Amino acid sequence: MLARFFALVALSFYSMTAAAVIGTIDQVPGSTLLFPHFEVDTRSPQGVNTLLTVQNASASATMVNVVLWTDYGLPTANFNVYLTGYDQQVIDLGLVFRRRLPRTASAGQDPTDTISNKGPISQDINFASCNSFLPDLESGSVLSRDLVGAHSGQPNADYFGGQCGSMNYGDGIARGYVTVDVTNQCTRDVPGAAGYFLNGGGVAGNRNIIRGDYAIIDAANRRNLIDDAVSIEADGLNPVTAAGPNKQTFYGRLIGHNAVDNREPLPTAWAGRVTLNRTDIDYWRDPGVPLAPFACGATPAGLPAGQQQLAQFNITGNITAAPVGNPFAFVSGTVAGASLPITEPLGWLFANLNLSAASGPYGAIRQSWLSFRSAPQAIPANGPRYLVPGIQLGNAATGSNPSVP
Repeated sequence: MLARFFALVALSFYSMTAAAVIGTIDQVPGSTLLFPHFEVDTRSPQGVNTLLTVQNASASATMVNVVLWTDYGLPTANFNVYLTGYDQQVIDLGLVFRRRLPRTASAGQDPTDTISNKGPISQDINFASCNSFLPDLESGSVLSRDLVGAHSGQPNADYFGGQCGSMNYGDGIARGYVTVDVTNQCTRDVPGAAGYFLNGGGVAGNRNIIRGDYAIIDAANRRNLIDDAVSIEADGLNPVTAAGPNKQTFYGRLIGHNAVDNREPLPTAWAGRVTLNRTDIDYWRDPGVPLAPFACGATPAGLPAGQQQLAQFNITGNITAAPVGNPFAFVSGTVAGASLPITEPLGWLFANLNLSAASGPYGAIRQSWLSFRSAPQAIPANGPRYLVPGIQLGNAATGSNPSVP
């Protein structure tokens, strides 16, 4: 008990003292988490799976809204998770796609404190709006049975009116990304809905109190990926994120770029170490505009997307190639080592993921996130990978558009 107490005190101290800079994605608690990519084998529970962890870094209790998006950037489903102070919840996406959601409850639905426990210095409060919304393992869930199809490129009546909303790889693996927002109430809405963002006073709140991480477990292929969630801060007063016309914020494409989400945007360009056939890159890219369901076999307007510049450097710092193609073609995905246009045994990749031509209210500027993972030379090329954090170059808030000669 004492060990837990001192750990919580240390976490509280860290959350209060960590430096936070709006417009730079740093390792501090945020009001929104982005899990850039997930994979779930819907044919076998023993196949690839993704585990998300969401942690409350404050003593105050909170509600969060977990939203699933396809790899083409269309929202499919959401559910609410209640966190007491300093609480932590693991979300097994394999169970979510099998309609088994994590069970939590605020004080009003859990008066005996048996579902969502609280520690000695943690808050536990009532969210009256949650009477009929929180998932319950015994009585089913709010998720459609067509969720699997929505994330694996199948025609889908429940979500897309018989059309499609994701890429069909033909392997039964559901793909996409997840966002988690701090909220002021339980909700069945998703970002972009009317009243969802109102400068911290709508459904979504602006408290920067959550952190997270995720693991993609693929035992059959000896591929285990572990990374932090992208922690996105909110600030209704900072000039970068205060409400106003023609601003680039994280959810800007869904709210007419009026910044009422108050969320800082992500970088526009990256530098990261790569190794020939041994580096995978998980990616997330802002499509810039809201996307709609499409005829199966086609793609949404604007996808696949190109980029402004890719450049490959060797270990001596010389540019050796300008990779061609569009490896980061969709909103979310993984570029496997063999598919990455890299020819150097060891070097680094510059990637400006802005568009090459102006499009939309913010021209060619597109926010993005890249996670670089490499396998050491001492193990097989398909063996476990280790994270090599990419270097953020510029930020969408400033309209930065870096390049190399």
